[in-house]
Amino acid sequence: MDPPAICRGCGDSLAQASDAGPAWSQVWDVKVIRWRTEYLLPRRGCGCGTTTTACPPEGGLVNGISFGSVLNTAAVALSAFGNVPTERASHLIEIMFGQAVSAGFVDRANARLAARLAAAGFSEAMRTALLAEPVLTADESPVQVVTPALDPHTGQPVPGSPHVLVIRTPHERLVWLSGLVSRGYDTVIAALRTFTGHLIVDGYGAYQRLLHGAGAVLAGIQQCVQHIMRRCRQVAKLGPGTLQSWWTGEAITALTDAHTEVQAAKADGRTAVDPDRLARLRERYDKAVETGIIHNRHRDWDGGGNHPAFTLATWLCTYAEQVWHFTTHFAVDWTSNAAERGVKPAKRHQAVSGYWQTDQTLNRWCLIQSYLTTARNHGLTVLDAITCALAGNPLATRTRDSVARSIHDANP
Repeated sequence: MDPPAICRGCGDSLAQASDAGPAWSQVWDVKVIRWRTEYLLPRRGCGCGTTTTACPPEGGLVNGISFGSVLNTAAVALSAFGNVPTERASHLIEIMFGQAVSAGFVDRANARLAARLAAAGFSEAMRTALLAEPVLTADESPVQVVTPALDPHTGQPVPGSPHVLVIRTPHERLVWLSGLVSRGYDTVIAALRTFTGHLIVDGYGAYQRLLHGAGAVLAGIQQCVQHIMRRCRQVAKLGPGTLQSWWTGEAITALTDAHTEVQAAKADGRTAVDPDRLARLRERYDKAVETGIIHNRHRDWDGGGNHPAFTLATWLCTYAEQVWHFTTHFAVDWTSNAAERGVKPAKRHQAVSGYWQTDQTLNRWCLIQSYLTTARNHGLTVLDAITCALAGNPLATRTRDSVARSIHDANP
């Protein structure tokens, strides 16, 4: 390679300059190699008159053409993980690999992967692992489904809006997405009815049924403080006067200071915050919330009903113990951010693709997304996770009793 001709510092010629030794540079690239393998399948004729042909490898077609693992993996990675619409995914595969495939092939590749995961018991393994965790966080998000689910008793569309439910560990290594036909209370909490740990949520009332009433086994609920802060800031903007912003700001500051105290206690190896300090912080919060209630109790609201500030202050008072749960249970995070990040793929998929055709395709997408996100969060590549699953050996289900342990064992 020719040496540099001009100094990059002063611009002088380097024609007579001394040799300063070599540097190095690498260029990495990939080369796509296309090949086809033809199998001669033995056949045997039976005395009954039936001819039986040997099964082709990799699920191929008899007297037909099928695509191998690389193209199937690319189809799933683009559509299920990359959220590319199926038709566009087929075009991208042709651009990248030089092999024309149909949108139907992309869809069938996803169906094959979902079938492999179902056969390996991935769903059962994931639910077992999640319900054994001491702390979980949950969130739900509305989605568009073209053909709604039908009530098996009436044959009519199920009332309500379809949602995606995310159940996740705070450290985010395990995540489970599932499609819901509606946001009804019983529908949302069905998967968590036997969970005995602590649950971090965003204020939706359905989760209270897991803590109160017959059969409730939940250890406790933590209301997401980030959601509370956002609600406080929104209310502060409504006014009137500075008192509205004072009480909401004081509630936010008290909670933020409490979180700082908890983090400092953890760093020092302590298992509890100084009780006097915690009591003073809680007193500030309670006083601020009481001010919000008094200040807005009889305030009119243009939309009818109670003023949003009164509604918020009353809620903060009613659920104060759940708001402050993290200050006495150090294993519990103070936000449900992990679950919020878990619903982003569904929102992103909908923003790009627009919708899911049926609740079955929604559930299939959720299953694949759960598997790939969990595998990726354990250090596995998406391509390796898809390849192994299509081969009938999902990495996350080699050991049924623990998804986390099996993934770790697969990639130590």
